[in-house]
Amino acid sequence: MNILLSIFWISAGLIVYTYFLYPLILKMMTWKREHNTRYSVGKDLPRVSIIFSVYNEGKVLQRKLENLSALDYPHDKIEVVIGSDGSSDETNQILENSLLTDLRYKILEKRRGKSAVLNELVTLANGDILVFTDANTMFQTDAVKKLVQHFADTSIGGVCGNLKLSADGLPKEEVGEPWYWLYENSIKKMESDFYTIAGASGGIYAIQKKLFFPVPVHKAIVDDFLIPLQVVKNGYRVIYEPLARAFEQSTGSVFSEFKRKVRIGASNFSTISEYRALLHPKKGFISFALWSHKIIRWCVPFLILLFFISCSILSSYSTFYTIIFFGGLLFLCFGFLGFIGELFHIPTGIFGLPYYFIAMNSALFVGFIRFLRGKQKSTWDVIR
Repeated sequence: MNILLSIFWISAGLIVYTYFLYPLILKMMTWKREHNTRYSVGKDLPRVSIIFSVYNEGKVLQRKLENLSALDYPHDKIEVVIGSDGSSDETNQILENSLLTDLRYKILEKRRGKSAVLNELVTLANGDILVFTDANTMFQTDAVKKLVQHFADTSIGGVCGNLKLSADGLPKEEVGEPWYWLYENSIKKMESDFYTIAGASGGIYAIQKKLFFPVPVHKAIVDDFLIPLQVVKNGYRVIYEPLARAFEQSTGSVFSEFKRKVRIGASNFSTISEYRALLHPKKGFISFALWSHKIIRWCVPFLILLFFISCSILSSYSTFYTIIFFGGLLFLCFGFLGFIGELFHIPTGIFGLPYYFIAMNSALFVGFIRFLRGKQKSTWDVIR
């Protein structure tokens, strides 16, 4: 009985902690505290290299190039370096026919994976600042300036921008993934205000080139998580700049998002060994943030299972646990109604959030199984 009680309260407590108490603790830690000092952007701007890997991005690449050409940044101080990773659609033709000033690209006939492509592109980059992005992420015109202004502070090695998601590519919020991103960005802001963030948004972040270290290519990793942590590991801060805005069209479907989250989940577990030194408590805040924001969060699928198993057994001994158990079942029912809504193209409404929560944690569980089996490759198909 005592073991069941311990399992129930520990599992429930950790779930509540990672999603609710950790943000609340951050809120108290950062009360009236803000590190993101904004520096004036003068004429002496650093040279910037915008870097991204593409695979069969013909549907969005032309728009991406047009978006980059409209950036409010001196054209003689910015370059775009793109690697086509074995694309078989019109991606390569778009690159070859582009009129974008100072565009350099490398076309790889055989797929090598995003990590290998990024490693090679960085060696080709001439900028002092590397801005990483994705083909389907559209920058606000002043986004790069908002990112690079912070590098006037020599303690800052990286800056993450504000990625906003919407079903139609416009900066408006809806239930589901965009709401989750609002929640995540609020946590990034508080982590940044206190000291440093734990990971970045792959669609828009920048680091000092001298702080880039080649990322592993022999296994699947989350590059936009590992690269900023490499910066932190070397004694620099990585901060969040909410005014460096970028917009990305979500898949608009939890069905479609599930496959991507499985791949990210498997890669997350595979990436842990690359930054395990930062998990030691002696590392201070970054260790606290990684455990609270990432590691425990990735354990939630297993904590949910322990919660329901222990609660179902305890419910036969106590009315309190019976109420908690049926409350949990009601939450699952809400998620199922969200699933039915998407299945039949009916607006999910309030059921969208429990549906998204359950689906993404299920994807994380499947990702963990794939990680254990060594089935996650470093290459993947584009999901749009």
